[in-house]
Amino acid sequence: MFAAVLFNRSAGRHMPGRNFRFAILGVGLTGLAAVGATAHAFEQLNAAQNLVYGTAHLSNTRAGQQIIYRYRSQKSADDIVKDRVLLSVSKSHDDDKRDVVLDFLSAERHMPLPDFNGFRGNPVIIVMLEHIAQGFGRETGGGVLYFRNRIRDALAKDSTSIEEIKMIYDTRTINAKRVSFAPFVDDSYLAEKPEYTGARFSIILSAEVQGGVVSIAVKSGQNNVADFERELVFEKIIE
Repeated sequence: MFAAVLFNRSAGRHMPGRNFRFAILGVGLTGLAAVGATAHAFEQLNAAQNLVYGTAHLSNTRAGQQIIYRYRSQKSADDIVKDRVLLSVSKSHDDDKRDVVLDFLSAERHMPLPDFNGFRGNPVIIVMLEHIAQGFGRETGGGVLYFRNRIRDALAKDSTSIEEIKMIYDTRTINAKRVSFAPFVDDSYLAEKPEYTGARFSIILSAEVQGGVVSIAVKSGQNNVADFERELVFEKIIE
């Protein structure tokens, strides 16, 4: 059974019929439970939260489509993991909502998840952020809740950067927005782990890519030498 905690408090308002909050943090890691509870949304989303949580990322998808994302993590030159994430759109609803199934990573890295029904935003964002928070918790010996809250709260700060960018995708130039933030700068809890205080997150979103998500990444390092990085990148859509 999973605790009744959602990575972003605002997502519950996109759920049809019932205001369920999906628990992404496992108590025992046996699966992801839907807990019947009222979602406590932020009173008002700032610009970064609205881009990440409040945008209809899935509006340019339809039932039967599958999106493949490439996953890559690196802790050293000899410790590189490559995997994939598969998002399947099972049903289209009015108001740009979709039912989707997320197959997140494989083998020992696989994260069991519920079906995400009636979603407007792309759940790959909150699941990837949760995956990062869980990894930080394991690697530092700290609590996952601590890292989840710091990441979530960083998005709520008005200082979070939003840049309008152009990038090459599939031989063409597309318009995108990059949300970037560093949740652990000057974090006394991580004072002896500078590789984590320097962790910088980047979420690139574009309506010109199916599912709205170009990439989600966290990287840390100095002088062009990476302490670690984790990245999820849109690869292709299967009709």
